[in-house]
Amino acid sequence: MQTEKDKTIKVTKLANDTAYYNNVFKKTEKILSVILYIVSETKETKNTETLIPLIKDKVLKVHEVSLETLNAQEHEVLAAVDNFQHIVLSLDSTLRLALVSRVIPEDLHTIVSEQLDGVMRYVNNHYLAKQGISMAELLTEDVPTSAGKSSQSTRVRKTASRQKRVNIPAGDISTDAYMVYSQMTDRGERIKTVLEAKPQATIKDIAEVITDVSEKTIQRELNSLIEKGQVVREGERRWSKYSVFK
Repeated sequence: MQTEKDKTIKVTKLANDTAYYNNVFKKTEKILSVILYIVSETKETKNTETLIPLIKDKVLKVHEVSLETLNAQEHEVLAAVDNFQHIVLSLDSTLRLALVSRVIPEDLHTIVSEQLDGVMRYVNNHYLAKQGISMAELLTEDVPTSAGKSSQSTRVRKTASRQKRVNIPAGDISTDAYMVYSQMTDRGERIKTVLEAKPQATIKDIAEVITDVSEKTIQRELNSLIEKGQVVREGERRWSKYSVFK
C-alpha cells in the first residue's frame, strides 16, 4: 500500500541553498542598489543621455535573472547560473563603456567592478567548476595574430585598473554608500573614513553609510576609537557628534 510519504516528491530549489542566497543573490542585490544610486546621482550630460538608461536597463535585467535563479531546481542550476553569469558580464561591459565615456568616475567603477568580480568568482568556483576564473578572464577575446593564417590566436585580456583607496569628497557621505560593499572590512577604518568625509557626524549619519551593522555596533566601535584617541566626541547621548582626532 502506498503511503503519504511515498507520494511526497522532494523539490530542491536554488533558493534553499543558503550559501548561494547570501553570497550571490543578496550580494548582487546590494551591488545593483549601489549602481542605481550612483547613476541617479550622476549629472545629466550629452554622454549620459544614452548610457544611464542603458545601465538602468541592464541592472533591472540582472535583478530579474537573479530572481529567476532562485526558482531553479537541482537539474536546472547549471543553466540558470550560466545565464545569470552572461547577464552580469553584459552589465559589467556597459559599466566599462560608461567609465571610458567618463559618465562614472574611475574609483566608483573600480569598487563596483571588484564586487561584481567577487560574485562571478563565487559562481565559477562553486557552481560552474571554473576554478579561479575572474571577470576579466571571462571577457577575454580571441584576436587573430595575422591575416590569412590559421585559426591560431592570441589572448588579449581586458583588465580593470585597481585602486585601493576611494577618494571621498570632503563633507559628502551621501554619494559614498558604495563604501559598504568595498574591500574595507575593518569597521573602525570604515567609520573613520566616513568621519573624514563628514566631520561632526552623528551615529545616524554613519549608519546611513555603513548599513550592514546596527547603530549599537557603531556606538561600541566609536567608544573603542575614542578610547584609542582616534575619534573625539562632542555633546551627550543622542546629540553626540563625532570627528576624527587631528
